[in-house]
Amino acid sequence: MPWRWLIPILLVAGPAAAQTPTAVFPFELADTSGETASSGHDARIALATDQLARKLEQSGRYRPVDLTPLAAKVAATAPRYQCSGCWLDVARESGADLAVLPVVHKVSTLISTMDIWVADLRSGQYVAHVQGQIRGDTDAAWLRGVDFLVDERLLRRQP
Repeated sequence: MPWRWLIPILLVAGPAAAQTPTAVFPFELADTSGETASSGHDARIALATDQLARKLEQSGRYRPVDLTPLAAKVAATAPRYQCSGCWLDVARESGADLAVLPVVHKVSTLISTMDIWVADLRSGQYVAHVQGQIRGDTDAAWLRGVDFLVDERLLRRQP
């Protein structure tokens, strides 16, 4: 059988790459819609952040670190999308090598843009950025956005 020679190669290929300790910051909402704020956004942000951390960990490339002990410092960095790197020290204090900064820019109830930035904490530089539009301001829309951006854009982009 000609495929038998593949088996030894697969066995000696070595273990999967180690998971990189990663500070996954909570999603932030930049709402420029002018609409009344939804009471469900805090829960939606937590849901999407949990999904993002879970998908990154399941990829085998990232190991989300616990930011809970730094919750007050994390909160003090908001809004991270316009603080010129104020989150860097908090991310480094967490013991992470990378930081993930997710943002949803809500234009209207029907149209939002989701961005996920990945920064290397050694250099302080962004090493990846993925973006896409989501339709609808619902839990399902945000979760689909996370799934698509991680699976189809971020993980396909990173080595």
